[in-house]
Amino acid sequence: MNDCSFLSPTQLVIGRNSIEKTPELVKAYGGTTVLVACDTYFAENTDLLERVCGMLRGAGLKAFPFTGIKPNPDIGRVHDGVALGKKEGVDFLLAIGGGAIIDTCKAIAMGLKYDGDVWDFFIKHEDGYWAPTKSTPIGVILTISATGSEASNSCVISKDDENLKRFCDNDINRPVFAIENPELTLSLPPFQTACGCMDIMSHSLERYFTPQTENMELTDRLCEAIFHTCLYCGRVLKEDPLNYDARASIMIAGTLSHNDLTGIGRTGDWATHPIEHELSAEFGVTHGAGIAVITLAWMKYVYKEQRNIFLKWATRVMGVPMDFENPDRTIEQGIQALEDWIRYIGLPTRIHELPKVEKYLDDEVLYKMARRVRSGREDGSVGCVKRIYTEDVVNIFRLAM
Repeated sequence: MNDCSFLSPTQLVIGRNSIEKTPELVKAYGGTTVLVACDTYFAENTDLLERVCGMLRGAGLKAFPFTGIKPNPDIGRVHDGVALGKKEGVDFLLAIGGGAIIDTCKAIAMGLKYDGDVWDFFIKHEDGYWAPTKSTPIGVILTISATGSEASNSCVISKDDENLKRFCDNDINRPVFAIENPELTLSLPPFQTACGCMDIMSHSLERYFTPQTENMELTDRLCEAIFHTCLYCGRVLKEDPLNYDARASIMIAGTLSHNDLTGIGRTGDWATHPIEHELSAEFGVTHGAGIAVITLAWMKYVYKEQRNIFLKWATRVMGVPMDFENPDRTIEQGIQALEDWIRYIGLPTRIHELPKVEKYLDDEVLYKMARRVRSGREDGSVGCVKRIYTEDVVNIFRLAM
């Protein structure tokens, strides 16, 4: 186990009536003037935004609704939120939605405490990456189980006019509370539910494949619990979308998968996420669908570099019997089992099956995306199971075709 520091300050409030606690939670964390950002679906199709703003105002708080945020949220809408927040003296942000809404609020929260352009924290400058030092408190009412942004330190924002998708990981991004009512996810379309299950699984997969850290039995098992929950509940929700208990398990798994609990004391791989981000940036792909496609291709490309880890995953998680005469066959059957599950829950497994993506991507497009894959390393590589460079990214894209 590596020396480490673990921080998870987010208060989780879970249950059917948890939304009723919103005003007291906002007050407990110092909020008086609240920017309430809401998922477009809930803003247009339910009374949730109006209801929450009414509860806040009834408790003597100011509330300013903020909508119009799209998936893969753009920095332009962040700028709008910063301008509104500074004008109205906002001292608390409340995100009603999933990753796009939460990450937009995180970026706005940083922007409210910064005199420059908040995009500075997402791009590399001549002297490296600039880290934010201040932020505004954020609360979450979670409506989509997927990104885990409700308790993570990560914030992912796009810049549409340049086809860029970039992240800013910093502990000041962690929300102070997250309200998790599984009933809010019961109406999600099957595709959105499936994307969430895959996204949750991917966050622990990134941490599980850890060649630089040995003897991690506890967090191995924590990761495996997340995997089994996603595999089981994904199948349940495919057949029974209104199953409250499966929705609840997936919702909590999403939070625990990305608050870094499963990463304690280990160095994660983190290759598939920056690679997929380029698909999302270029084509507006839903992240959960894109990460399904890229994860399968990445596994096929790298598994021979770290057979022991992949054998452990194939046998413990995917339930493949160990083939001692041909271990590679065990791993390949594990990858096939994951692909079968992905197809069963309704997600694509190839790039050309992704909505919004052209059927055939030529080398010019593949290399353009590959060169943009972001890394903080001097050599530009990503990943730990295998160091992934531009040519490797192109090869992974080709495997995913």
